[in-house]
Amino acid sequence: MIKEKIKLLALDLDGTTLRSDSTLSDRVKRSLETAIQSGIEVVAASGRPYASMPESILSIDGLNYSITSNGAAVCDKDGKRIRSAVIDEGDVLKILDITRDEDFIFEAFIGGRTYNDKRYTDDPIKYGCSAAYVDYVRASHGKIENMREFIYTHRRELDGVEYVCTDKRKREAVRDRIAQSTSELFITSSSENFVEISAKNATKAKGLEYVCELLKTPKENTAACGNADNDADMVLWAGLGAAARNSSKLCLDAADIVVGANDDDGVAQLIDYILKYNQK
Repeated sequence: MIKEKIKLLALDLDGTTLRSDSTLSDRVKRSLETAIQSGIEVVAASGRPYASMPESILSIDGLNYSITSNGAAVCDKDGKRIRSAVIDEGDVLKILDITRDEDFIFEAFIGGRTYNDKRYTDDPIKYGCSAAYVDYVRASHGKIENMREFIYTHRRELDGVEYVCTDKRKREAVRDRIAQSTSELFITSSSENFVEISAKNATKAKGLEYVCELLKTPKENTAACGNADNDADMVLWAGLGAAARNSSKLCLDAADIVVGANDDDGVAQLIDYILKYNQK
């Protein structure tokens, strides 16, 4: 499936590069280091804001760029933001208006940090968080009593907002209303129960495109791998799009190839495949 030598590899983290317990396996770490040593630019591409990126990833020598907050920011190896795309104030007000009668759990992302509803940080499992991400949620930088007020106050500086709802019918109905209210938003999901909202140019694909332009790397020489709906645009954009076997249907449909699941070191399999092709 590879048509050109791969010079840049963008990787989603949770559910793709990281195991389900949020750890980085020794095999995948070695593969990432080998890829970098071979001259491939490895780029982390996560829904996480920069402050919540795992040290196991950021500490890898030679990892120079991170696409964070679903593409709302691109950061260099020192954590400096070199690209930013915040939600328009008017669209934030539309989101607040449409959800005014819903008692949703909200998260907000500002300047590379996560701010959560205190109810969520107090009891993440109750609101649909998987056990693997409880520590991540509780480590957020803000535990806010009134999230709607917080979002309104920071309406001009939001990288993204998301709401959590375990009622699928309600969750999707509100999502549809928000989508119909404006064409300026990108609405996606990285896991069940979550709806993630950002500016339409704040996507992982746009982040990857920016890094490629910065490094003067043609898209034909790129590969990307993910597992969730919020990865699908990046997987589709890349010259070689890969999906982990545990991926959502949207991500699988966007991919050129399918590799092993995150718990089976699928990213290591992908890197082996790329390195063999590059050595031809």
